[in-house]
Amino acid sequence: MTRPKTAPFATAALATMLFLTACSDSPVMVEPDKIAGFEPGKTNQTEIVAALGKPLEIITQADGTKIDQYPYAHGESGSGIVPAFLGGSSHPSTYGMISFTYGPSGVLKEINGAK
Repeated sequence: MTRPKTAPFATAALATMLFLTACSDSPVMVEPDKIAGFEPGKTNQTEIVAALGKPLEIITQADGTKIDQYPYAHGESGSGIVPAFLGGSSHPSTYGMISFTYGPSGVLKEINGAK
């Protein structure tokens, strides 16, 4: 039995679709400067999601409290090959999770995990 000549093309197209689909929902790494303007009691969930994108995890508790979790990077290790002052890049030294807790009304109550 011979395979049709379109099989390699179809396989490549399927692999490309799966790759692009997997990348579309990838969470953004949150950095300290992006959360500086968020104030508990004032900022709401809609504003934070608009600024940071879709959270990695959303937790809804029985009392209506919601917790959005994002991957978080802070500190700089300076481990880039070219120093930052010469146009090189440095890398965050610490990775973790940052959580934004909202009351039932959607207003930010607290931020946990930020340094």
